[in-house]
Order: sequence, then structure tokens, then C-alpha cells
Amino acid sequence: MQLKPILLFYLLLLTTSLHAQNAYVDSLLNWLQKNQQRDTQRVITTHKLSYRLSEINAARSWTYARETELLANQLGFKKGECLANINYAILEAVEGNYKNSADYYLKAIQLASSIRFTRGLSISYNNIGENYIRLKEYDKALEYLQKAFVLNDSIQELRGQAINLENMGSIQFTRKDYSGALNYWNKGFDLAKRSKDPNILSLLHVDFAKYYTEIRNFSKAFAELHIADSIASLHHEVYYQILSYKAFANVYEKIDKPDSAILFLHKALHATRSLGNKNEECDIYNQIATNFESRRIYDSGMYYLRKHKELSDTVLSDKNFAHLAFIQTRYETQIKDEENRRLKHLQVSQKKEIKEKNWLLIASAVALCLAFLSIFLIYLSYKDKKHNLELHEQKNASEYRQQLTELEVKSLRSQMNPHFIFNSLNSIRNYIIKNEPHIASNYLAQFASLMRKILDASQQSYIYIDEEMEMLKLYLELELMRFSQRFEYSITLEPEIEQANYKIPSMVLQPFIENAIWHGLLNKENGHGVLSIHFKEFEKDDNRIICVITDNGIGRAKSAELKNSLKQHQSKGLQITGERLLRLSHGEIAQPIEFEDLHDENGEACGTKVTIHLPIA
Repeated sequence: MQLKPILLFYLLLLTTSLHAQNAYVDSLLNWLQKNQQRDTQRVITTHKLSYRLSEINAARSWTYARETELLANQLGFKKGECLANINYAILEAVEGNYKNSADYYLKAIQLASSIRFTRGLSISYNNIGENYIRLKEYDKALEYLQKAFVLNDSIQELRGQAINLENMGSIQFTRKDYSGALNYWNKGFDLAKRSKDPNILSLLHVDFAKYYTEIRNFSKAFAELHIADSIASLHHEVYYQILSYKAFANVYEKIDKPDSAILFLHKALHATRSLGNKNEECDIYNQIATNFESRRIYDSGMYYLRKHKELSDTVLSDKNFAHLAFIQTRYETQIKDEENRRLKHLQVSQKKEIKEKNWLLIASAVALCLAFLSIFLIYLSYKDKKHNLELHEQKNASEYRQQLTELEVKSLRSQMNPHFIFNSLNSIRNYIIKNEPHIASNYLAQFASLMRKILDASQQSYIYIDEEMEMLKLYLELELMRFSQRFEYSITLEPEIEQANYKIPSMVLQPFIENAIWHGLLNKENGHGVLSIHFKEFEKDDNRIICVITDNGIGRAKSAELKNSLKQHQSKGLQITGERLLRLSHGEIAQPIEFEDLHDENGEACGTKVTIHLPIA
């Protein structure tokens, strides 16, 4: 597909419109270079650097957060210690470690309370609210955001109040309460203007554009986005330009102008590269892939989907390395501090002993030194044993994670059965040969969607049950098309499960369904095949649910006699799934898979029933 002339023009224009460096970050770095004094002002500056770099460069952000904490500890600067813990909490949340993030916010709140640092409390409460937004626990998020707003109001912190209101509005927007969202954003906008913060103003104009997009007032949406982009561009805030570009793309998608949407997504992509923000770059690749997929340009869609997957793995690896380096540095520093304190204490004792001339005191000092040496040796022995135990536990945990990852990869290979892929492509080819392009197109679209969902699910150990059902339906519809509606199926959920929308292990159920179709239903000679998939609660355990898969096929005994060519592949897939379920349940589910042969009143085989115990997250 050739780009339109205007698209080419704007892509060429990008190289002159974006600024590679963030002016605010550069100003902070220049200040640190010129001012080498290790004082409280340096603590505040390194904190600001860590905060701003948290969305740009995780490794550098961890470094400056650690420098903030170390210098604050040396100076006895409690406010700096509080800000360092806030930085740690933000970085943990960026990496999805919400439990660690909560622990750091708790430390920050305790420090802020001890010195009556109201701004530290309000920042912590606001960011805890943002964590709950990411976890989709909106009531808890509103509770903490309102606490933050009250504190900011008490100290007349206008920018903080504007941020609180923007987050509250985002929650209402997510809940589709658009008038409620607009009310919060209007209040936040007035405070943002009074605080003269360009970033919050730019963000709120993007929010207004989202509102006008939803009510289909696209002219106002574009007007708001032009203002947002102008503010961000004027202040060289590339990150906020990226947000406006993505919003532009969304509006163009809504008015069915995918070429214009692609233009702005490419502008956003170029900006993220100049900024070095791999998280945003990864997300934009996914949006571009979705755009091409919606237009059935599958080759381009698959290209950007692969770029998204590759960068997603890289971002995860970079974050892990940055976090590991931080933990290692902190551990080594802690050991050095303890050693210094111990040596200092020993020096004080020795000086006191030298001053004392009395032989009795000298003898007591010698005895004390011997006792201290014994305790020290015992401590070293204990420390060595503890360290070895920790290494052993880490090794076991690493082996467990590796085995679980290998099982997930094997599960993905099982789900992406090469026989199924080959047969699907062959079916598409047959439809084309028969001059049935409409059927071939529909089949190809469903096949591409299924492959995409399987790749997305492969990145997660658990997915929501409704996402698993979508994959199963896509797979079953493809099999129905291939086999000329030779069977019918139903998927049912108990009301409690449907309301809860649990997370279950990804890529677990499809091998059992494929087994039922190929070995049971397709070999059935009399009557129409019926496949039933039913999700229900397990009364004896709140930590699992049950999926019952029932077919009215020929039964396992007769299927074994036929020596189906897929038997070896499927048996491996079922074995892998069983081992994976055992590990995910940490051994609490002793027998996760149960098979039952069904018989009619004459004792003849009339199908198979499989009960699968699924741990829930």
C-alpha cells in the first residue's frame, strides 16, 4: 500500500519538529554538574531527576533514586528519605510490582507523618490511587485520591489538586460516566491554569478531546488536541506530545480515516524513539498492528505485532536488569554500612581501653574483646549459613520459574498445533480455488484473530475467563467451518463466575477441546456431534473453579483402537497442561484433570467427560 502524498510530507517534517532531549531533565543534569555540594538541595534535585526519568529510562531512574536515599540518610534529611521511597514505589509500579510499590509508599507515609510533611503524604495517597486505577479497583482508587485532594487543599497545592481531579475524572470516564468525568476535569483545569503547569494543562486538553470523541463532537475534539499539542511543543515536552498524537489517532479511527490515524501513530512512534521511552514505543507498535488488522492488511499487521512482541520482551528484560542492579547495590551498601558501624564501635572501645590504666579494667576489656570475637565469629558463621540458605532458595525459585516458563512455552506450541495451522491454511486455499473469496476472507480474518489472541495470551500466566472464551469460540468456529458443521457446541458459565470474571491459567482448555473434536466427534458415524463446555464453582475450595468438557463422541476406548495420527501430539499436550496446572496451584490441586467415560443404558460408549480444576488468580 502506497502512502498518500500528505502522509509522506508529514513523515519528512517529523525530523524538524521534535526535540530529542527533555529540557527539564537537561536543566537538572546541568545543575548537578555545576553544584557538587552534598546538601539537601542536591537530594531534592536527584529526586526530581528520578521522578522524571521513571517513564524514560528505568535504569537511570533507579540510580538517582538510590543516590537520593543515600545522601538523605547521611544528612539525616527525613524529607529526602520520604521522597526516595516515593521514587522506589513509582518504579515498582511501572514494572507492575504493586505489592513492592505499596510497601515503599507505606514507608514514605510513615516518614512524612513523623515530620508532618503534608506534600509527601498527598503524593503517596495520589500515587496509591493511581496504582488502584491500574488494578481496576476504582472505589479504592477514589478513596485515596480524595484523601490526597483534601491534603493538597489544606496546603493550597494547586498542581497536586489538579492531578487528583484529573485522575478522578479518568475513573468516571472509564466507568462511562462522561458528564461526571467532564465535571472533575473542568475543576482540575481551573486549578491547572492557576498553577501555570503546562504538562497538566496539556493532559487535560487531551482528556477533553477524549470526552468530545465519545459524544461524537469531532470538531471540538480536534480543537482540544491542537491546543494540547501546541502547549507540549512550546515547552519541548515530547512525552505529552506523544499523548496528543495517540489521541489524534483515536479520533481519526472513530471517523473512519485509518490513513490519518497511521500518520499520527508514526509521529508518536518517532517521538518515543527520540525520547527513549520503550514502554510507549511498545504500546504504539501494538496500536499500529491493530489498525492494519482492522483494515485486513495482515502482512503489515503481523510485522508491527512482531515488533511489539520483540520490544515487549526487551523492555521486560531491561526493567529486570535495572531492578536487579538496584537490589544488588542496596545489599552491598547495607553490608558496608554495617561493617563501618561495627568498626567504629570497636575503635571507640579500644580508645577507652588504652586510656584506662587499671589492670582490672584491662583484664575486663580483654575478656570483653574475646567475647566480642566469639560473637563475631558466630555471627559470621550464621551469616554464611543464612546466605547459603538464601542462595539455595533463590536457586529453587529460579528452577521453578524456569520449569513453569518451559511448560508455558510447550503449552503455546501445543495450542499452535502445526497440523491445525496447516489445515486452516489449506482450507483457505480450497475456498479460493472454489472461487469463494468471501468465505476465504472471513476464515482468514478469524484465523488471524485467533493467532493474535494466542500470542497475547502467551505473555501472561493468567488471563480473564472472558478472554479465554473468546479464543475458544474463534477456534471452534474455525473447526466448524472446516468440517461443514458436523458438530455443535455450547459454552456456559454459572452466574457467580460470569460476574466475578476470574483470571484462569492461559492456554489450558484448547488441547482438551481439540482432543474431543478429533478423537470423539469426527469419528462419530451416527447422529450429530455435540460438545459442551461448562464453567462452575468448586464448593470445597474458593481458590479454584471447574471446567467440564463433555462430548457425545465414540469414547476413549474406540478412539484408541482407531490409532488416530494425532494421538501422540495430543497426549503430550494434555500431559504438559497437567504438569503446568500442578505447578500453578503449588501442589494444592493433587489431580487437576479427571477423565470419565460415558455409557448409555445399554452399556455402550456414548462420549467422554473431562473435568479440569483451574486455580484462579
